[in-house]
Order: sequence, then structure tokens, then C-alpha cells
Amino acid sequence: MSLLDVVHSRNDLGHPVCNNVREGPWLAGYLTSRLQHHSQTQQLGKELSLVFEPLTVLPRYLQPTYFERLIFCVSQRLTKRAIELMSPFIQYGSSFLHKLALCSVQLYGVVNSAHMPPLAPQVSEALPDDFDERASFAAGLPHFATGFMRCWGRDTFIALRGLFLVTGRLQEARMIILGFAGCVRHGLVPNLLAGGVGARFNCRDAPWWWLQSIQDYCMFAGSTDILNDPVSRLFITDESPPAEKGEHVQPLHQVMQEVLQRHFEGISFRERNAGSGLDRDMSHDGFNVSAGVDHTTGFPFGGSKHNCGTWMDKVGESDKAGNRGVPATPRDGSAVEIVGLCKSAVRWVSRLQKQDVFPHSGVSCKKDGQDIHLTYTKWEELIHENFEHHFWVPENAEDDVQREGEDAKLIHRRGIYKDTVGATHRFADFQLRPNFPIAMVVAPEMFTASNAQVALSNVERLLNGPLGLSTLDPDDWAYHGIYDNSLDSEDRGKARGFNYHQGPEWLWVKGYFMRAMLHFHAGNQADIQRVFGMLENHHEALEKSLWQGLPELTNAQGADCPFSCPVQAWTMSCLLDYLYDYHMLTHQLV
Repeated sequence: MSLLDVVHSRNDLGHPVCNNVREGPWLAGYLTSRLQHHSQTQQLGKELSLVFEPLTVLPRYLQPTYFERLIFCVSQRLTKRAIELMSPFIQYGSSFLHKLALCSVQLYGVVNSAHMPPLAPQVSEALPDDFDERASFAAGLPHFATGFMRCWGRDTFIALRGLFLVTGRLQEARMIILGFAGCVRHGLVPNLLAGGVGARFNCRDAPWWWLQSIQDYCMFAGSTDILNDPVSRLFITDESPPAEKGEHVQPLHQVMQEVLQRHFEGISFRERNAGSGLDRDMSHDGFNVSAGVDHTTGFPFGGSKHNCGTWMDKVGESDKAGNRGVPATPRDGSAVEIVGLCKSAVRWVSRLQKQDVFPHSGVSCKKDGQDIHLTYTKWEELIHENFEHHFWVPENAEDDVQREGEDAKLIHRRGIYKDTVGATHRFADFQLRPNFPIAMVVAPEMFTASNAQVALSNVERLLNGPLGLSTLDPDDWAYHGIYDNSLDSEDRGKARGFNYHQGPEWLWVKGYFMRAMLHFHAGNQADIQRVFGMLENHHEALEKSLWQGLPELTNAQGADCPFSCPVQAWTMSCLLDYLYDYHMLTHQLV
């Protein structure tokens, strides 16, 4: 439709699409045969075949006009019906809101090379006849359309709230949550899903985003019933081969408890099939995965200088520059957004436990021969008591040495929250990145309001671009704002896209920044409206997009990046999240 929209708006009958239609019925045949290939659209494909038949008897020069009108009418009817099936917030929203929401249709469906893992038989048997449990969710298009690269745990659960819960597609959200639950191994949710059987468990943030999504699901559903939904476990133990569907079934709350418990005990393993066949760029030590919880602060931690366990996951690929196998942004230690997600999770399960909804009171392990037990209430308190002290970088330097010791000399930007605590490369703790607004959204109570306002002001002043947020302070020595994954050179900081998260402006984190501004500037209408006005650029970009979507990232100052996905799930989702929160806040103020 995007190309036909161009043809229609410009009356461009010389467009290549028009030439194709004049030369033969191939495009119409391709469209109808694809629709007939899938059972759920088979009838539509047959009816369209009949509709297209009269085209063949029209004069050649008239065929493009009628073809465009037919496709336009069908597209309008389908779009209208899709919106009617979504939540009232979407149904009665703007055309901009509709286009964002339709991304959930664009990216979700049955792809033969990327099925979801099997659900428990009790769940499968209760599904409506027209629901296909094999349907999976793409991280973006076209780079993540098919195969093992289609489904990413992290991307899925960052995007789930906006694209499935805000839109009212709770059934699909439930299936995604339960499908990934079945693949939990080592206490981790898969990074790359690969149908579950071929999953990689090499990220530290996916389990925390998964737990956040379950919490969000319960809020939108108005029920915690999902906690008792059966999960068909694919891996009965860490080392066991994949089990058959329904061979080992547990309620979801037990899988959640396992994830929290395993993190508290400590996670350490080497990826299966480690080597160039699994990842041609990873170093030998990069395949060693670790995660845990600091028992004194409650902060989750993990990773090493040899791998990337968060969304900033670029590993060098250039032999010429000498960065092959070197993570550009390890973010090991305690990453700020993971700390926030953990705080949110333990806060929630603590409340549920007190309401007799979650039958687990805490976690335990052995340390130095002693049994250690930590209730979820106490875990939440630990994080709350320690967060500001460890993460806040004050505007004045009076207490630097007392707070940071020798690391005080690494401070080069004040009035911010650290990106990590305890990174191997200690300077990385103090880098200004757009990750702390995520923690502000999911666990705002951790932050001192006045400090949060200062930090958000610095994000807006230093990182804000036309569409996204810069992934690194432009004054940082490692900053490079132009991402070119094809360029191989001797420049270690940029060769083969090493600077993927070292300056280019990512859109999804902008959504979290805008949501954080809503929370910490709720009483300031001028600030709220100024931030809302930032969406003007997104509206314009979406109107111009041939992909009917917004990209993964842009280069510095909003410049187009040809190496970015033109449609990215979490980009669209996080703007939906913001618009939903804006709607809820502004209606409360009326």
C-alpha cells in the first residue's frame, strides 16, 4: 500500500508498480496466492482472485488505476476491522495512534521458519479455533523477519506492553509470555528464541523484562489469573534435552520464582556449542555467562568485559581495526535499568505474596556454609536504601572522594545517574547514557524527585535528538554519532559499526524518557506539553515511511541511517506506551 499511496498522491502512472501491472497479472497473482497459502486468509485470497479477474479484460493503460483502487478499498476495510478489534483507547484515537498500533499486526504472525515454542496442552486446547499458537513476533523489519533472528526475548518484552497490552491484544500477549516461560533455562529467558530448541541464553536483561511484562499484563487484564496458567517446560533441568509438549508442566508463578531464586543463588555457565559456529565474532571468554544478586545492596549484577548482556550488545567484527570479539558496551556490573526492573519485580511479588496470590515469600541460598534467606519485602528495601547512594552523581564535588574513592577522578558529567555500578572498565559507570529513564518509569520510588528532575533535564539538553536519544554523551571520548556497519577501517571506535550504541540516536529509549518526564514533571503543564510536542517529528516520519513504521535508530541529529531497520517493534511500542500514559495523566488532571 505504501507504494500505491505514492502513486495515488502524485498520480504517478509511470511508477514501476504501474508498469508491472500493465505488463501482466503477476502482482495480483502474487498477492492472492500468498493469502491463500495461509488458512486464516485463504478465503480472502479466493475472493480477491475473483475481484481481480475483470482487470484482465480492461485496456492495459487502465489497469493500474483500477488495481490501485481495488487494493486501496480492501486495505481500508482490513485496517478498519483491525482497529475495531483493538482497545477503546486505540479505536477512538488519532490516525497517528492507529498507525502505531497497526505495527502489532505487521510484526505478529505465523512464519514457518520461526514458530513459538509449544504451549501446555491445557492452554492449547482452550484457544479459539482461529488462533494459531505458532504465531511469533518479529523484532523489526526486514532484518528480523524470519528464521532464528526473528524473535528476541529482550525486544519482545520491551515491546509487549505497547503493541499488545495498550492495543487490547491480551490473548496474544498471554501466549507470548507463556511461550517464553516454557524456555526458561539457567534461570534466564532466551535472548534469541529460535523456536526454543535452539535458544541462546546470553543476555541478562530479558528475564527482568519478562517479569515486568507479566506485571503489566496483570494490570491491563485486571486479574492475576495468568500466574496459575500452566507452562510446558522445554528444559526440565539445565542440562536435559528438549522435552515433549506437556511432558513437564508447571504454573507460571513457579517459573517466575525459579528465575528470581536462580539469580539470588548466582548463575554461571558456558554457552552450549560455544565457538565460531554459534557466534563468529565472540571471543573464547565471551561465551561464559554469569549473573547474580549483590546480597548487601540487592542489585542484580553480571556479565564481564568479554560480553554484552544488555540491549547495548555490539561485539566488534573488524580484524583490520583489531576490535573483533571486543564488546563495545559490556555494561557489566549492575546496569541501572536492570536494577530498576528488579526493584519493580520484587515490589510486585511482595505485594502479591501478602495478598496470598503469589505463594513464595522470598529467595534463599547458601553462602560460606550459612543459609541465607531474603524476603521479597526485604529485597525491595535493600534496593531502595542503596540506589541513590550508589547511582547518583551529585552536581557538586564536595563528597566525591568519600562516595567514590579513587574513582572520583572518572566523573566528567554531573547531575546524572550512573549507567552501571561495578563495571570492569570503571569509567563506564560514569558515562551518560539514556538508560536511567527506564528505571525511572518502572521504579520511580527509587529516585529522589529533585535529583531525577535534574538528571532528566540533562538528558533532554545533551542526548535529545529529533526522533531518538543519543546512546552516549556527545562530549564523551568514545562518542561517534554515525553508524556504518559496512565500513571497515583501522578506526577501532567505528569499524564495522563498533559504535552501534556509542552515539547513534535510538528511538525506543525516547519513549521511556518521555514517560519519565510525565512522572517527575506531572505538576508542570508547560513541561508536559513541551515533551508531547516532540512527537511532531515522529508523526511526520511515520507519514513518510514506505514501511509504515518508525526506525530502530537514526544517526546524529536525526539523520537517516541506511543500516537501521525501518520498522522496529520497541520503537513503535514505546511511543504507544507514552501516549497511553499521557492520556491517563491528562484525563486525571481534567
